[in-house]
Amino acid sequence: MKKKLIAGCLVVGALVVYLLIQNSHLKNENQVLIEGSHTEDQEIVVPSYHEGAKTSAQSFIKGFFDYEDQPVKENVESYVTQEVLSQLQFNNHEGIEGNKDLNVSSNVEDLSIYFGQSLDDRQELLVLFTNRISFNDVDSRAQTIMKLNMIEQEGNWKVHEFSFTQY
Repeated sequence: MKKKLIAGCLVVGALVVYLLIQNSHLKNENQVLIEGSHTEDQEIVVPSYHEGAKTSAQSFIKGFFDYEDQPVKENVESYVTQEVLSQLQFNNHEGIEGNKDLNVSSNVEDLSIYFGQSLDDRQELLVLFTNRISFNDVDSRAQTIMKLNMIEQEGNWKVHEFSFTQY
């Protein structure tokens, strides 16, 4: 009986020593993982967004899509590059006979701007808004989705490329 008791105590003692060693190894591994996670937190790069690009884009959209009779070039030229300025149309009534009697206005409603990818001097934006157009007192609304690529030039954010869809 004593032999069984001594053998049982030795087995239990060996098990306790084994578990203490395993616990020590697990604590060391846990400490290494915690230290590794702290260095990974420092390496995570939080994307930066350029609020100035958003402000400039807002001014461009309101300057181009808010108008009476036709868009005004002077309202947008400080917010776009020369290349984009050459793509915009400022004479809406060309080719329409009797255009002196036309009453056209456009307004921007429900403007939302979302940030896309960015670099130090570039910012991509997605713009959603409702374009309310009145043509001879007949109102219509067009949902507009616009993608703007903004670039920083001489401290000012300007539209470098754009595309939009209205439906």
